[in-house]
Amino acid sequence: MNFKLASVALLFANSIAFAQDVTPKMQLPDWANKQLDGLSQQESIEVNSRINPFVWRGNFLGAGKGDLAVLVKDSKTKKEGIVFLSHGKTKPVIVGAGHALGNGGDDFSWLELWYVEDKGSQPRSYHAKAVKLHSDGIIVAKEGSASALIYLKAGKATWQQQGD
Repeated sequence: MNFKLASVALLFANSIAFAQDVTPKMQLPDWANKQLDGLSQQESIEVNSRINPFVWRGNFLGAGKGDLAVLVKDSKTKKEGIVFLSHGKTKPVIVGAGHALGNGGDDFSWLELWYVEDKGSQPRSYHAKAVKLHSDGIIVAKEGSASALIYLKAGKATWQQQGD
């Protein structure tokens, strides 16, 4: 009986020793990884899992397909941002990570929380007229500070300041 117990313990210990971490990229669908691989040949972009969740699914381009918003960073400059990936043939859209957008600038390292704002909603803005979303958007915020709505219109990112 002790021999069986020792064998099971060794087998279990061996499987733990060779367990591999599941990288953030491994958690994305194949189509998203193909787009990220293509993008990384043009830019030094990599997935950034600093915030959980590091990816949101939504209908960001309004085509009715499951698009992704993924936190990324530029591996050279370390500037952080978001890339919108479309399940279709639409080109990825990068905000931050060296690509300036609104008051967010070109580095979203200030970002502390983010979430999907649903199509059809009208987020209030203290700075501009409320926009009725025709596709899903992303709210980005620094806790206790500023927040903004990012949404895509005709394949381009738009920034609407929500608060200071």
